[in-house]
Amino acid sequence: MAIPFLAPFWQLARRVEDIFRDVEQLMVGMKALREEISRLDKRVSALETREELLVEKTRTAAATAASGAVTTHLVEMSRRLGAVEAAQRSRRRLPES
Repeated sequence: MAIPFLAPFWQLARRVEDIFRDVEQLMVGMKALREEISRLDKRVSALETREELLVEKTRTAAATAASGAVTTHLVEMSRRLGAVEAAQRSRRRLPES
């Protein structure tokens, strides 16, 4: 007759055991989530670093392109000014002949 008296305690012990098992599984899952979050954090940091490098390269490329455009324009202006000066010199020489 002692067995029916112990049945509720036995069921309670099983429930407590199930709770401990569930808590253990939960802890394993939380550890995996922490590790995944850590990996993602590192990846985001790496991407931010690459983004900063890309922005710097873009700025450098834009500055180089702008410098090239200005240089081309200045060369063209110098060529035209040289042509105008040459034309003025040749006009000054003609009346003297």
